[in-house]
Amino acid sequence: EEEAEEKEEVASPEPKSKKRKAVVSTQSTGAQLGLGHSYSRCKVKFNVHRVDNMIIQSIALLDQIDKDINTFSMRLREWYSYHYPELIKIVSDNVMYAKVVSLIKSRKELTDEHLPQLEEIIMDSAKAKAVIESAKISMGMDISPIDLINIQSFTSRIIALHEYRSK
Repeated sequence: EEEAEEKEEVASPEPKSKKRKAVVSTQSTGAQLGLGHSYSRCKVKFNVHRVDNMIIQSIALLDQIDKDINTFSMRLREWYSYHYPELIKIVSDNVMYAKVVSLIKSRKELTDEHLPQLEEIIMDSAKAKAVIESAKISMGMDISPIDLINIQSFTSRIIALHEYRSK
């Protein structure tokens, strides 16, 4: 047997100890990989909090949408109040304010013909009439077409986010 080992060592340029280390290293790497995969499968399979994670993510999404609606509404109120400052006191709800601004656009174009649409949005005929009357005597400055386009963009975002959140 010793002669066979000697012949084997002579035939192979690498020493026998390097071959063993290579085999052991390959087996060790394979075993570690298999163990890692098994561990991961078990963690995924038996994760008791998996359903909770989806609920937590959904709640976080709703919170973020609410935060975005409030941020956009704050910017809209600030920007549009230069044009029609009295509207903030009449319409307090953020989404309702965005819908009213989307309908009004420029306060100079607001007429009594818009009253039914305003009543539908505000759901209060006295407030709808107050919006029209205060628009006629508003102390706000004129609004540029570019500002109006940006304001309309904010209103559409707020309304879309609210509708998405309502689903």
